[in-house]
This record gives sequence, structure tokens and C-alpha cells, in this order.
Amino acid sequence: MKVVITGITGTLGEALGRACIARGDEVVGVGRKATAAPSTCSVSVANAQHSTEDAARLLDLDPDRIYLCAGQIEDAVGPGGVPLASTMEQIHRVNSLFPALLAIEAASREWSHPLDIVTVGSIADGSPSAFGPVYHASKSALHHFVTGTGPILHAANPHVRLRLYRPGVIKGPLSWAPTIRLNARGRKIRARRCRRAPEAAVVARRLLAWSDGDDWVGSDLEPLSFRFLKLLWGLAPDSYYRLQIASWRRVSKFSGSEGQGA
Repeated sequence: MKVVITGITGTLGEALGRACIARGDEVVGVGRKATAAPSTCSVSVANAQHSTEDAARLLDLDPDRIYLCAGQIEDAVGPGGVPLASTMEQIHRVNSLFPALLAIEAASREWSHPLDIVTVGSIADGSPSAFGPVYHASKSALHHFVTGTGPILHAANPHVRLRLYRPGVIKGPLSWAPTIRLNARGRKIRARRCRRAPEAAVVARRLLAWSDGDDWVGSDLEPLSFRFLKLLWGLAPDSYYRLQIASWRRVSKFSGSEGQGA
């Protein structure tokens, strides 16, 4: 099988590349700038992953399966914890817009074989959060696009399957990224999740096993707290909003006992 993996230098992309290589797949590793390690792919290519033309160049590789592992999180915020406009556009483009452009381009082509497009979402797409608002919004957009547009694309071109896998926290430096808005109390809560998080190799094996099956949407196990929040968001959105306001006051480093704008 010929596999294309975007985000090949990332935590999940590297682990997935190694898992695919180990079972004998031909792996094309894709990064925006960096060159991938030989142990993660058969060949590496650079692609900006920005436009329809970039999507077309990836599809020209004629893969059997594409894993869209490239992603971006907020690693800086403005005064008061407000999202930065300069990063908001890039996060949405990488996390949701480019996968959508690639899927639409794929559906417009004739294929002599089935093409699986596996997008990588997040269990954090289930409800918005004041502590990672741009990331959550981008992953929610991806989930909604796949679920809403996937049936249309498959009906228009039965060779193309647009699918979604939703992992949770993966152990490593990036699992701590959301702490940019948290105070000491919030960091302790985050620390428990990071300590319990699985290694990237474990998540890669789950993803690979799932993608060899026939399900359209797969997911790592969601914490009970996430399930409760998702239910509250769906049933009582105003109450959910008020809960977010209260949470911001309690565990944000930009309000409460640590001082406004700290």
C-alpha cells in the first residue's frame, strides 16, 4: 500500500510513519519545511499544504491512503489571553481548510483504485473551550465538514472515502501546550491528563488498526468529563457558556487571584 502522511515530523506523524514502514507500506512523508527521518518514511517531500494546488500535488503521488496528521495549536496568546489574529488563520488553514480542499480535489478526479482520506481530528472537537478556543474551533470545523460533506463526495466519486479519527492527548511536549492560559490550579488539572496520556506509538497503532476497517468515524476513549461537557453544550448552550465564564475566572492566569492581565 502507498501511504501519504502529512505532519510526518510531528508527534503522531512520526509514530504512524514508523508503524506503516514496519508493516511494509510505501510511505511518503510530507512536511511543510523539515525533512523527515529515514525511519519514518520511504521518501519525504515538501508541501506548503496551503492551497488547492498544494492538494493537487499530493494527489498526483497516486496514494492508496492519505493520513492528514498535520496540525497546529495555539502556542502564544495576546493580552488577556485573547487569540492572536496572526496565528488564528494559520491554525484554521492547517487543521480544517487544507483537509477540505484536498478532499474536494480528490473527488473531482478519476481513480483506478480506492482512495482513503483519513483526517485526524480531536476529542476536543466535542465542545468549545475558553482555554483552546481556536484549536477547538478548527477541529470542530473539520469534524462537521467530514460528517457533512463526506457522504456527498462518496456519492459523487465512490472511489473516495473521507474519514475522521479523533485522538485525545498524546504524551509529549505538545500535550502541555494548552497551559498558556492556565494558572497554577489549572496546570495541576492538566498535569493529571498529561501523565495518563498514551505514547504516540500506542495512538498510531490504534489509528492504523481502525483505518484498516470500514468505520467512517473513529475515536480514542473520551473522558467522562468531556462527554458531560459535550452533552451540556448540546442541551443547554447558554448554561455551557456560563460554565466557561466561571471556569475562566477560576483557572485562568489572566483573571482572579493571579491578577488581571498577568
